[in-house]
Amino acid sequence: MSFWHVRIRPLNWLRSLHAKLFLMLGLVTSVLTVAVAYSIVRNSRRELESYSRRLVIEAAGTVETDIVERDPTFKDPDKLDQVLESIAGPDRSIFQIDVFKRAGKGSEVELVRSSGDEATIDWGPEIGSYLSLTGPQAELVDLDPAGRAWKVYLPIRTRKPGQAPIGLIRAYCDLERWEVVWNNNFRRTVGILPGVLLGEFILLWLILRILISDPIEAMVLAMQQLERGDAAVRTPVRRSDELGLIAARFNDMATQIQLAGEEREALIREIRGLNANLQDRINAALSELQAKNDELAALVERNALLREELGAQERLAVAGQLTATFAHEVGTPLNLVAGHLQLLEAQKDLPNRTRERLGVIGAQIQRVGDIVRRLLDLTRRPQLHRESQCFADLLADLQQLWTPTLAAHGVTVEAEAPADCCLNVDRKQMEQLFLNLMNNAVDAMPGGGTVRLTAQPSEESTPGGLWWELRVSDSGQGIPADLMNQVFRPMFTTKPEGKGTGLGLSICREIVRGHGGDIRIESTEGQGTCVVFTLPGVMSP
Repeated sequence: MSFWHVRIRPLNWLRSLHAKLFLMLGLVTSVLTVAVAYSIVRNSRRELESYSRRLVIEAAGTVETDIVERDPTFKDPDKLDQVLESIAGPDRSIFQIDVFKRAGKGSEVELVRSSGDEATIDWGPEIGSYLSLTGPQAELVDLDPAGRAWKVYLPIRTRKPGQAPIGLIRAYCDLERWEVVWNNNFRRTVGILPGVLLGEFILLWLILRILISDPIEAMVLAMQQLERGDAAVRTPVRRSDELGLIAARFNDMATQIQLAGEEREALIREIRGLNANLQDRINAALSELQAKNDELAALVERNALLREELGAQERLAVAGQLTATFAHEVGTPLNLVAGHLQLLEAQKDLPNRTRERLGVIGAQIQRVGDIVRRLLDLTRRPQLHRESQCFADLLADLQQLWTPTLAAHGVTVEAEAPADCCLNVDRKQMEQLFLNLMNNAVDAMPGGGTVRLTAQPSEESTPGGLWWELRVSDSGQGIPADLMNQVFRPMFTTKPEGKGTGLGLSICREIVRGHGGDIRIESTEGQGTCVVFTLPGVMSP
């Protein structure tokens, strides 16, 4: 049975030295790799827990330092509120910090301020026992309904030696975000591990192939040639290990056979000639076959690329057809409405108030027409047309657009902005931004209410760039805390079915980010909602 015939049979391969070494070393390297990966993942979890613990301790220490330096007698809790708001919040890792002060000379304490809802703060006389701590104490607790958090107690000590603590800080650090980071690392490790193992197997296969299988194969082939009568054959293995020794002994044996068979020199030459001719023909056939295989692979690759391109073209074609159809279906009635509106405006006996309203309607029809035209431009990235916009003038134009809707729902608007407030923005996108926010405010106040709109220079402003922080607040129903992290998701809405698409806030976020700003929601259920966002301004000359 020939060596090549053995290689193509899996059972025969399993009996080979190459298979045994490969399976044994593959098992060892796999176990070691998995063990190392497990150790790395476990250590990363420990490091995340240690980091979050240090984070909440540092936050508590920051509050302690601020109290000791600014208000050690707790006479101005409002200053403490500012510190707590800057450090803790429901959308941060440090989600709650409670500050207690000593009541009397005993171990009793009373709550001064909390970054959370003070009506729900859980505290009792046992809190005072933590005043005796010499440093921060951290412990892992279970949150309700699920999750874990670090809870840290830190006595508030003045700089005077021997003086008893003046209060106590209790801080919570939610581990949910860090659990997400760890889970991402774990999934990434699990996802990479098969590739690493596969790479190890391939590398191990190649190493064993080069160091063991190929030399053995070369010697077997040489033995086969010698068995066929080619006494001039020599193994090409040139090594100093055991395989090299076997190859050297084989070459010595072949030399002796060649010397002993000199009388059959002519026959051997003839056989060599035949072998050489056969080898040339095999090489030529292999070259031709390789060329055909390369050509076939190129055709397959080209076919795959063409199919992918065809699929993309088909999707673009479908999108184009849908867009064109929608634009046509909307554009035709818009043109008719615009035409009738022009006929109305042509009448000379119209009252001025009616003519103003017709102008507003015409502007909105023009705006809808611009939206329809932009639908036909979906394949191109939209370009911002930034211009200097006086905020007061922009509000005056917007007032004409939303006054009828606000009056119908009993909603009033209070605006407060500096006279020099100028924005470097796209006018049309600003109209869409403020209209979306005003519509959301109206929907949140079905019984009427007040919308307050303010503008002030942002803390992000620098000498080289001015930014304005704008706030749109309503006195409506507010947003539940468990839904705050979903309000910007497309197609998500808290409105009843048929009253919202779930795209308003998502579009607002894209508009603000397109101008380089940031947007966030501040809301308390039952007390209203405030949308805070920043926009670039224009420096005063």
